[in-house]
Amino acid sequence: MPNIVYFSHSYRSRDVPVNDYFARLMKSENLVPSLDPPSDAINGAKLERHLNYSDGMVAVLTDRGSKISPYIDFEISLAIRGRRPLLVFVEDTLPTGVVPHRVLQQRFSHRSFLRQAREHRQALRTLRAYLGEQPGPRYQSSESKRSCLVLGDHNSPQRDAFVQFLDSNLGYEPLVLNPTEGPPVLESDWWDAISHADVAVALEAGDPSASDAYALGAVRGALRPLIVLTTDKSAAVASSIPVEYRPRQVESFEFEALQPVLIEEFSLLEQDFLDLDDQGEVARYSQQLIELDGHYGPSTRERVTEVVVGDKYEVSGQAAAVGPNAHVHHVSFNQLWLQKKDRLDLGTLASELELVRAKARATAASPEEDDATAEAGKAQRAAEAGDGPAAMSHLARAGNWVLSIAEDVGAAVVSAAIKASIGM
Repeated sequence: MPNIVYFSHSYRSRDVPVNDYFARLMKSENLVPSLDPPSDAINGAKLERHLNYSDGMVAVLTDRGSKISPYIDFEISLAIRGRRPLLVFVEDTLPTGVVPHRVLQQRFSHRSFLRQAREHRQALRTLRAYLGEQPGPRYQSSESKRSCLVLGDHNSPQRDAFVQFLDSNLGYEPLVLNPTEGPPVLESDWWDAISHADVAVALEAGDPSASDAYALGAVRGALRPLIVLTTDKSAAVASSIPVEYRPRQVESFEFEALQPVLIEEFSLLEQDFLDLDDQGEVARYSQQLIELDGHYGPSTRERVTEVVVGDKYEVSGQAAAVGPNAHVHHVSFNQLWLQKKDRLDLGTLASELELVRAKARATAASPEEDDATAEAGKAQRAAEAGDGPAAMSHLARAGNWVLSIAEDVGAAVVSAAIKASIGM
């Protein structure tokens, strides 16, 4: 039976041939990429849930000017934290040690990767041998209603409403641990609640107590899907982690303010391939998973290749155009704008974009640069209309070429906005 693996890779157009090569090489070794639906937004809990249902991870780490994608770096850290089997293909221009030396890894050349197929196949076979021919189901599967662990904010009068909402509206049995009173009855009961919770929600009003910090560390160590809501503005800003994976900032823990945030975060958490717009694709993928447990042969593998990869790579998160017939999916930049709006004046952004567009129009020498110029124009209109998230989204699509022009003309606010939007 093939193994289902989390496939972490770049979404830049430059990297599409590399991604396609490794995806097909993986499937030739009976490693099937886990199907994940495209999304307008992401959070860390969704990735943790996705990884929990995969047998391991294969990551392709490409060069971004001697840097790496913070998104792929975060996904690799999840696999390391959860001690999941992990193989990383690292572009040979990246510095030595960019991935911890204990991680199974293999270098590749962006220009001549096809000549290295033997080495890449051997690395995949090493991972496959470790995973085994018959991966088992989840150990100690739950017989109870799905559950949500609740951490922090112990004395808030709003917490009763929050707990009730989890049960009656979101369909999760609340597991409330009060670390100030020690583990409930037995130490094993405390750890059992953590290790089997389907998701955990932590409410952080500032620096957590030692007991709360311990419980939060235990949840992270167990790789439980975790949603952190915080009223501390600094907690969501001072970090190299991509903004979508940081604590979600809220104005207060008043339940009326918390309710729409909970609905949004749990909606992201629960997105799965059953939510794909193309239900025909869902049916095909479902059939392949059934066949993979029975009569598996070359024809089955080929059909899985078509379903999982096909002719495109779907995008979630902050990404540019991808795939042979690439297009850009709309990405929600609302949370990113909330984090950056105090540093990015929309009036200044709009006026600087006028200068950037003039230089871009004069120097554009390819259809791609024409498209980037058009995105800068859309960003300018959004800034003039007071729509910060839309401006950030268009600047992410404008990309590095417009960034270089902004730096040339001294457009500091445009440069900062583009860097924030693409995770630099």
